[in-house]
Amino acid sequence: MRHVITVVGSLRQAGERPPSLRTSGEDDLRETNWYACNNQDEPQYLLDDTPTVTGRLLRAPVLAYQFYLLIHNTKLWSGKRPLILIRGRSLSSRVAAYAGTWGGGDVVKADDSDEPPLGPTRYLLQADGGLELRTD
Repeated sequence: MRHVITVVGSLRQAGERPPSLRTSGEDDLRETNWYACNNQDEPQYLLDDTPTVTGRLLRAPVLAYQFYLLIHNTKLWSGKRPLILIRGRSLSSRVAAYAGTWGGGDVVKADDSDEPPLGPTRYLLQADGGLELRTD
């Protein structure tokens, strides 16, 4: 079973429908949302919605460590590298991309914008839900 973890960093992203993903293999997908806040059960005060720069900078290392542990433990439990769906280039996307890579996950750029993908991005999400290996 392959785990897909969608990063939600703002209220706007929480209101959007998450991108759909399919794998070419016979792997089943288990989808999870990770909210860039301290309480996953009641997401509020998401990282990208924090009004002050100081508040963001103080919360980012804690959230990075929590996300690293989530990815690392998911990889140990499932035996496969989890896929991390990030949208945009916001602070929460950057924190999740780097911490997720350090934890052993594969980062997927899940939006179709013309912005270049973040450094640790391994896959690009196609319009049909398939994954394309990044070649640049």
